[in-house]
Amino acid sequence: MDIPFLILAIAAGLLLSRRRALIAVTALWAIAVAMVGWGPAHSDGVHTGSIGFWGPWLIALAIGLGLATLMTVLRQRRRARGAVRS
Repeated sequence: MDIPFLILAIAAGLLLSRRRALIAVTALWAIAVAMVGWGPAHSDGVHTGSIGFWGPWLIALAIGLGLATLMTVLRQRRRARGAVRS
């Protein structure tokens, strides 16, 4: 679930405003956590009450939010550079 989450975080950063991208990434993260913790991707070896479950997922959230922010910043710089050239 980490890879699809990160890909969708990058897509959100490229396609949405920063505020909406951050909201979308947080919602995607919650869906991914729910799917792994309790849903169709659940495994009997997953213990949602442990730091071993939440630690990596919180790191994934931070990375996803960072990627979405980076994509919005890069998109804004590209627009600004294009406006200067015109």
